[in-house]
Amino acid sequence: MNIHKSIIQTLAWFDVFDTPLTKEEIFRWLWNLRITDTLPAGRQDHDIRIERVLQEMRERNDIGYLHGFYFLPGREELVDKRQLSVVVIDKKMDIASKAARRIRWIPFFQAMFVCNTVASSSASHCSDIDVFIVIKKGRLWLTRLLITLTLTLFRLRRHGKMIANRICLSFYITDAHLDLSDVAIDEPDIYMAYWIDQLIPVYDPEDIRAQMLKQNTWAKELIPHAFQPFILHPRWRVEEGVIAKKIRRMFETVWAKGYGDLIEAQAKRMQEKKMMMNFRSVKNESDTRVVIDDTMMKFHENDRRVQFREEWRKRVVRVVQ
Repeated sequence: MNIHKSIIQTLAWFDVFDTPLTKEEIFRWLWNLRITDTLPAGRQDHDIRIERVLQEMRERNDIGYLHGFYFLPGREELVDKRQLSVVVIDKKMDIASKAARRIRWIPFFQAMFVCNTVASSSASHCSDIDVFIVIKKGRLWLTRLLITLTLTLFRLRRHGKMIANRICLSFYITDAHLDLSDVAIDEPDIYMAYWIDQLIPVYDPEDIRAQMLKQNTWAKELIPHAFQPFILHPRWRVEEGVIAKKIRRMFETVWAKGYGDLIEAQAKRMQEKKMMMNFRSVKNESDTRVVIDDTMMKFHENDRRVQFREEWRKRVVRVVQ
């Protein structure tokens, strides 16, 4: 694959979500191509290389450019849309940070990441706030129950018709299930690859994100320049609070063994029956939309990854022809 086609493929993917990209974002998320493989031996100035290619593509009208953003031809309106979305994203990130502070006391809770539309800067005013939560192995059911109850108490959880700016608790894993290749769809799962890299670590005191990146090398092969260190702005980064840390460690000590196993089993029985009824129509062993076990809870009945991938391919063909 040449760099021109890779750039088109990259822009086409983000075009599916109405998102134009900066030069730096194109380089980071360049699809299925490593720039160093296209350069003469010894040449390392990647920024100059990609900037020159982008300029050539602009001059041929292969791509569009406006105010520092690149996009597919004829999609100039996306620039204003992305710039106007900044206020929307900021508000949703503020709410996500607030939610993380409310639950950081909960035992065995290890990390919370913002994902999906907010992480990809494609959220609208009416969007919810999807989060991805990591919990210590062996305490998934208990910790999920406490998180759900706490965010419900503070009126932060999405529920019923309360959707806009509410936290959507649809994806949990344990620290023993950081490799997500088993829920990837048939290759290439372009959505999952970008999804992993775009996770925003709102609360991640143990740097779970770095561990995830190491265990999902299959995704890095698809976007070779991604998976870089990420430091969230202090405005949204939630640190461990002194009191919350003491409360969490106290409960983790008390619930570490026998008694903890007992209430974990009780929490599982309490939630599992309802889940099986709610997701009966889509829950089966070969279906990655809904997964319910002791290491992962994934509730994505309306999983549109295949649809997004087909839309992406159509856009690529439309531009390349």
